[in-house]
Amino acid sequence: MLDSRIDHTVGTQAADFYRLMLQTRLFEEYCSRLREEGAVLGNTYPCLGQEALGVAGFALAPGDALFPSYRSRAIVFAKGATVEQHFRELIGDAGAEQGGREVFHHSAFPRLGIMPSSSMIGGWAPTAAGYALTQMLEHAPNVTLCVIGDGSFGAGDVHETLNMVGLWKLPLVLMVENNGYQVSASWDRMRQQRAIAPYVAQYGIVTRQVDGNSAFDVYDSMVWARAQALAGRPAMLDCFTYRMGGYSSHFGEPRTGIEADLALWRRRDPIGAVEDWLQSRGGCSGKALQGIRQQLEEAIDAAWRKAKEAAGRTNDA
Repeated sequence: MLDSRIDHTVGTQAADFYRLMLQTRLFEEYCSRLREEGAVLGNTYPCLGQEALGVAGFALAPGDALFPSYRSRAIVFAKGATVEQHFRELIGDAGAEQGGREVFHHSAFPRLGIMPSSSMIGGWAPTAAGYALTQMLEHAPNVTLCVIGDGSFGAGDVHETLNMVGLWKLPLVLMVENNGYQVSASWDRMRQQRAIAPYVAQYGIVTRQVDGNSAFDVYDSMVWARAQALAGRPAMLDCFTYRMGGYSSHFGEPRTGIEADLALWRRRDPIGAVEDWLQSRGGCSGKALQGIRQQLEEAIDAAWRKAKEAAGRTNDA
């Protein structure tokens, strides 16, 4: 029963969880439309169906560092990056954080503690460990959160990193987006077990399996993992979820024969689950939820127009 992990404090944050997840989905749908219309060249790697993983960002402290994956849009929003900042990165604005010199899915906002990703799958894990080492040496009361997909466990540098993390007891939390696929290859073609804990525990890292489609379980588990890491026990959250959309805006859907799985996981849509909670236990009406959706849609559209205007001013300067 997931309710055993849901305390009152988490319950009162359900509206924030809902806004974050819905904003992420609407934003990524907007980006995909822009790509289809030829308005942008940058590609999006949507986290459709995985938005609940983003609420882990609400459990982080301002001084904590985040090394996201290329499919971690929701947690980057939760850490403080805005929709307009993302749009400016998408269009390669010279006045944006990265000066238009990096691809969209590597967007980083270091002043918010959001660090760069990498095109090398799992390649940001060693960098995250190095940052956590610095935190430990400086006695900082903070942790580093590194987000990777389960497909990253075929990368040798991930295992080398985890060996050092466990040996040195670094203040690092590893969050695994365990959606069961490496592009189009299902987990059973890539490793013996879907669960990641058996591979990680041997490195001296405490583990917890998480319902990655439950925002409540994700948040509560991240609170637990952060406390473990601060106490000298690096932790891993193995978040079982499913990618309900295509691989990317330019790659489409490479998987075949997934219709039954999609139907099953769509019934477990994380946004729908929080909608149900808000209506049944949070005193929120369907009309109010529709109002939230409309506000977010209008805000995203306004952010796109502001980003274009800002880019135009930069180019004219």
